[in-house]
Amino acid sequence: MIALAQLNSTSAREFVAVLASIFEHSPWVPQRVAALRPFGSVIALHTALCEAVLQAEGELQLALIRAHPELAGRAALAGDLTSASTSEQKGAGLSLTALTQPQLTRLESLNAEYAGRFGFPFVLAIKGHTPDSVIATLARRVRHDAHEERGVALREICRIAHFRLADLVEEPLGDAIIAMAEDLASFSEQSDALTCSYLTPAHRATAARIRDFMLAAGLATHIDAVGNVVGVLEGAPTPKRVLTGSHYDTVIDAGKYDGRLGILLPIAVAGALRRAGSRLPYALEIIAFAEEEGVRFKATFLGSRAVAGRFDLADLDSVDASGTSLSDAIRGAGHDPAAIPAIARDSSQVACFVEVHIEQGPVLLEAALPVGVVTRIAGSIRSAVAVEGLSGHAGTVPMALRRDAAAAAAEMVLAVERRCSEQPDLVGTVGKLDVPRGAVNVIPGRCEFSIDIRSGSDALRETAAADVGAAMQAIAARRRVKVEQRRVLQAPSVPCAAALQDAWAASIERITGRPALRLASGAGHDAMMMASLGDIGMLFVRCGNGGISHHPDETLSAADADVAARVFEDFLLHFKGSA
Repeated sequence: MIALAQLNSTSAREFVAVLASIFEHSPWVPQRVAALRPFGSVIALHTALCEAVLQAEGELQLALIRAHPELAGRAALAGDLTSASTSEQKGAGLSLTALTQPQLTRLESLNAEYAGRFGFPFVLAIKGHTPDSVIATLARRVRHDAHEERGVALREICRIAHFRLADLVEEPLGDAIIAMAEDLASFSEQSDALTCSYLTPAHRATAARIRDFMLAAGLATHIDAVGNVVGVLEGAPTPKRVLTGSHYDTVIDAGKYDGRLGILLPIAVAGALRRAGSRLPYALEIIAFAEEEGVRFKATFLGSRAVAGRFDLADLDSVDASGTSLSDAIRGAGHDPAAIPAIARDSSQVACFVEVHIEQGPVLLEAALPVGVVTRIAGSIRSAVAVEGLSGHAGTVPMALRRDAAAAAAEMVLAVERRCSEQPDLVGTVGKLDVPRGAVNVIPGRCEFSIDIRSGSDALRETAAADVGAAMQAIAARRRVKVEQRRVLQAPSVPCAAALQDAWAASIERITGRPALRLASGAGHDAMMMASLGDIGMLFVRCGNGGISHHPDETLSAADADVAARVFEDFLLHFKGSA
């Protein structure tokens, strides 16, 4: 491999020579981007190369497509494939010794039909494919029109280049992680902000890109029935494997690292371990959970609940704002809701679940530390509250005679703040507040709001919730309104295993030379669901801008991502397969 920094500084001739294997027999592609150096990341290099391909003259594009060999075709028979193509076809089971005679016959027939129809060979990034999936894809694409198929072939050539670059050009892990996060942020439901809610086109495009990142790292991958993207780095054969991951859906107008850091960092580390020839004493399974935030269907942790065997099939009847049911959305994405129960992992085969996550708070920032060990995840009680008063004209009803629902609600909001400020390790938030059908000249007859109370102590949280409920009833009685409170979520706090905390701390000390800070998480995480499978552990990573998260100003430095990656790698190498 060659370092990106070195590639940036070579002569143009050397640059082209190094990248000669990326595009089949087509040195003109790297020639056209050599002058654009330096590239800030391998992804930026790949983007420039693909732009050169997509903006090239039609004849050059056609020549590039025709430079690719048929899959299991005449060049393979004659041994005339490039080393890259030989390795790729062998990895997909397309060597002549691996194919069955019916498969080979079918491929020959489809290759001939395809070439006769389009005038160029079938091109497919076959990493992650099997002979049967290659045949199925070829049978589908042979029905495309010529213009459509030419575009598909060029995009597949760019995917091939992505995989080849991953094994040729290296960069610091922190830089790679930040570049991947930036790349994923390009898939959004909004043109001016990052929003990626469950099973939208942006969400499905994100899943496909994460799968490509996993394939480039050398992982065996698949996407399951709820849209989780799963990648496995095989290790020594043991009965248990280590699970890691986080979610890739986002809140509305989100930051780039919440959840996604816990997917991209393990992918980067797994790829580095594979390329270095380091074999873990167990298999590492990275799970990009499809849904955690609950934005579209108001049901949270769909991805991790499925893996943990805690998926509630009643949620399939939930509908989004447009009236689409969860079950229909899953089918529309090409998945089968009936297959969801089979996603559940067997706890006897799970050594532990560990999650890397940005802190989403300022503790590490204030302590000037890049990483820290999570001791527990706070539990939460979420409630929906409705206050019913009496509407009236804003100018004709005397103040003393009013039954103002919004004024009562305002006092209740302050009661939440007052009670949850009384003790440490307790927080309370009213995040939604609404006056339905309100008008500037009408006394509010109804007000609706949410309450979120969190604590690492279940008893403290329950006591606070009860006190808040009693305070609201007293306010309602005094103001002559009615209040109804409905719990919509009750999640107990989840401790992180002491042995995993110690293992994280030891890795931090080995990598940074400093004692590890231990801190609790006030935010909920997928690890809470995964705790039903066994021990969990978490590593927090410092975020900037005062620790802001769930916001476009959420930041993470490449230097901190690099430290966290090295800590994670050290943890994996020292972990023996059981906590």
